[in-house]
Amino acid sequence: MIKIWSVLCVVITWANADKINASCECGIAGHNRRIVGGTTVQPHAYPWLVSLMLGPKLHCGGAIITDLHILTAGHCITFGVHYRDLTVYVGMHDRLDTSYVTMHVENGVKHPHFTSNAVRDINDIAVLTLDTKLKFSEKVRPICLPEDSMDFRNLPLTVAGWGKTRQGALTSSRYLLETKVQIVDSDKCKKSAIYRDNLVGDTMMCAYSLGKDACQGDSGGPLFSTHRRSYNKKWYQVGIVSWGIDCAMPDYPGVYTMVSKYTPWIKQQTEGGSYCV
Repeated sequence: MIKIWSVLCVVITWANADKINASCECGIAGHNRRIVGGTTVQPHAYPWLVSLMLGPKLHCGGAIITDLHILTAGHCITFGVHYRDLTVYVGMHDRLDTSYVTMHVENGVKHPHFTSNAVRDINDIAVLTLDTKLKFSEKVRPICLPEDSMDFRNLPLTVAGWGKTRQGALTSSRYLLETKVQIVDSDKCKKSAIYRDNLVGDTMMCAYSLGKDACQGDSGGPLFSTHRRSYNKKWYQVGIVSWGIDCAMPDYPGVYTMVSKYTPWIKQQTEGGSYCV
């Protein structure tokens, strides 16, 4: 009887395990290596970056996490925008170059406790399911999800997107831009009353560097970094661009959803997709 129970446990554990594709790796940057104060990224340096398009207009950013799923912000499929309204541009660098792949969204799920007011979004995270599995290549690869025990404080973090390059700009960037920011201590981030009243320290993080920030159009895109756990060879998605006051204002850092706090929920929404090692 004891032997039968042991076998049953092994089967249940295997059935609930993540689907892993050992033939690919996550978080591997390309060989070429809302952004304010940013510089142009070398083409396909960050092959997990995607743009979410609403008709011909850039709506949000996102990141590939499996061969079937995109991680983005919950507010990107709220306020009158349905996931069916979106198309996903994969493998894009130059928005005027049509060599990217256009994908369609089969399903979109935002966190069940997503809420919003005029300033901020709580539990601002969503998973989009594509209608066709991605074929990974040098231009298209997933980013790694972080473990909750990973500490990214005092590390340079990258935020990248095709969003506006300054507050009030009329158009988004033609090319994928990146900038480097660092985590801002929660107490320092709450210096202003509006942040003090709206920041949820358990699931939100602030990041900023002088004159550098995400901006309109970068929402939903990833905040990412390498980590010593993988000898700085892999990139992990630390945050999701969520909200902020204006762009690159010293007293109003960008606010990001902390991805590690939602890993179990993300895994529940990505059944059917395969993760890379």
